[in-house]
Amino acid sequence: MKLFYNGTDIYNDVSLNYCVHEMYAEKQADTLVLRFNDTKGIWSKWNPADGDVLRFTEGASDTGKMFLHSMKPENGLFTIRAMAMPKSGATRKSKSWAGVRFLQLGNEIAANHGLTFQNYGCTDQVYPYLRQESETDFALFSRLCTLEGCQMLIYDGKLLAYSEQYIEQQAVAGTLEVDENGNFTYQDNRSACFGSCEVTAGSFSGTFSAPDAKNTAVLRAKCIAEAQLRAPGLPASGDRVALMSNSNAEAARFAKGLLRNANKYGHTGQFSKALLTGYAAASLLQLKTEKASAWNGPVFVYKVRHDFVGNKSTLYFRDLLEGY
Repeated sequence: MKLFYNGTDIYNDVSLNYCVHEMYAEKQADTLVLRFNDTKGIWSKWNPADGDVLRFTEGASDTGKMFLHSMKPENGLFTIRAMAMPKSGATRKSKSWAGVRFLQLGNEIAANHGLTFQNYGCTDQVYPYLRQESETDFALFSRLCTLEGCQMLIYDGKLLAYSEQYIEQQAVAGTLEVDENGNFTYQDNRSACFGSCEVTAGSFSGTFSAPDAKNTAVLRAKCIAEAQLRAPGLPASGDRVALMSNSNAEAARFAKGLLRNANKYGHTGQFSKALLTGYAAASLLQLKTEKASAWNGPVFVYKVRHDFVGNKSTLYFRDLLEGY
């Protein structure tokens, strides 16, 4: 194991008794929580500060660049919480754009926070008018990604946007074999999914229907928070900003993105086992379950939790959503 603090490996100089890294494919920045035995108050003497850079590696696992967000000395212990999102990402802003493109906005937001921007399959849509009103850059961009059937994540100093459909069409990165040595739970909530979505925003409206839909329920969401199924291990979106649209065509496109966002977690699972450092969020795996073969097939990993001290990993995954 190696623990870098502002570029220096300090692992052998500290007494680490808790180390959990959580990676998310969407809606939540990666987190790293470290707790040290610190009866002599050494950490306070080192003067750790918000924005300091940490990185933890173990085997094939690498947190990438993480920024210190909070610290807490308590009863001979010292706890640090770091995130992949820079501290500046919590700043609320107000701004408007005319004729801005999706990739232009991604690059602008990344640069605002000292990040670089990478795109994986997202279409460079044009927005005649876009408004940010007392919210963070990443909240705005995450909403836009969701409406376009995409998602964003931050890893190792990079803001990444990816089309979910594009990623789901890639080859699987490996195999996840669920055997008797691990604990697994699968959930089937597809009966709660929707067959179509209608978006009405001001004077514009649009509809999208799922190909070969088995459900007839219509989703009429006014915001992102109204277009989601609860996913194990993933915080629910609290985004209640009213949807805006510049045309009927844009409203129909947003309806497609919202329907995907609501339906993609209809079929989920999670698997825990001794530390599995070779897996990361936002990857495709081939699931093989000896005692539940009906669930076998390609899955999308939307969260990974590594407990390095407890020697345990938990992977959260969902089925691929075909057709849209």
